[in-house]
Amino acid sequence: MTGAGISARPVYLVADLGGTTLRAGWARAGDLTVSGVRRVAVDGITRYPGLSAGELQARVVDQLVRLLRECSLTAPRSPSAVAVAFAGPVGRTGTVVDAPTIWGPRGPELPLARILGREFAVPALVLNDVTAAGWRYAASDGGEDDDYFCMVTVSSGVGNKVFRRGEVLLPDDGRGGEIGHLRVDFAADAPWCDCGDRGHLGAVASGRGALHAAGVLARRFPGAFARSVLSAACAGDPGRLSAQQVAAGVRSQDAFAVRAVTPGVRHLGRTLAALHTALGVGRFVVMGGFARAAGEPYLRLLGEEMAKAGGFLLPPAAAGGLLQPGAPDDDDGLLGSLRRLERSGSPRAAIPKPAFPAAGTS
Repeated sequence: MTGAGISARPVYLVADLGGTTLRAGWARAGDLTVSGVRRVAVDGITRYPGLSAGELQARVVDQLVRLLRECSLTAPRSPSAVAVAFAGPVGRTGTVVDAPTIWGPRGPELPLARILGREFAVPALVLNDVTAAGWRYAASDGGEDDDYFCMVTVSSGVGNKVFRRGEVLLPDDGRGGEIGHLRVDFAADAPWCDCGDRGHLGAVASGRGALHAAGVLARRFPGAFARSVLSAACAGDPGRLSAQQVAAGVRSQDAFAVRAVTPGVRHLGRTLAALHTALGVGRFVVMGGFARAAGEPYLRLLGEEMAKAGGFLLPPAAAGGLLQPGAPDDDDGLLGSLRRLERSGSPRAAIPKPAFPAAGTS
């Protein structure tokens, strides 16, 4: 294609709004490469824990619109559509149902697709972030019509989506694939989940959960902590630890770090074994910042815990083979959203009601 032909192609704005990081950039139609990517810390509950859900919603939406506008300034032409991967359940019309890792428990629903469509005067597609990521992997091996797999994210929270024959298995309201809010710890002092309840899988198995567990263990066993790489990473102060440091400790197979994360990984392994046993899912793609940073030792530990829970349908030799690491980058939401936008056909035909399959369910 000539340079003139390339420059004439429509431009899309894409963003990935997670519990910790907001990423945004632009891409030309027909080119699954996102350019001009910018990354900023999300103005959510982690940075502003004292604000109400409504205040955080307004702050996060303003931040998202502002970053998308900044990205559009570097694009070769005005955008023809906007696509956003969002960390929370999203309904068919692009309304965010909930987002505990971003603005805490039980915030009001947010019609994000409508807001973005009004702000940019173009069609807007809003997807759940794990759903969006799935489109990257569904398209990666050329076998999506027959593929049957589950996306799993271990990051600020824990979530999943099951894909079969090129479609995601979810109802229209986007409620599903939220294993992070399954209660797995019924102790009275179980860790608090961002949604406001105790003992959820996301509270014990996410990056934030791993950090909490490492801090608790460090205070209970200060001698063992002092001998670990985690102590060296935070100058001996558990309060200065980060989830990424815990993940790095797991990657280096530090005994203390592995001990800290094992209870959460055990709960996640049991949950994935249940999905395999109930649905026959043949592949689990494990993505997310914490899982990516913890690397192969984390996947091996997860496979071991799946095998313990899987019974005869999931023998030890098979469990690890079901787990596939995500790509070694943080572009799943961006590339998956772009892929879904491309698959949806002409976005202009989607006004006023998007023709995209279920925004949170696609």
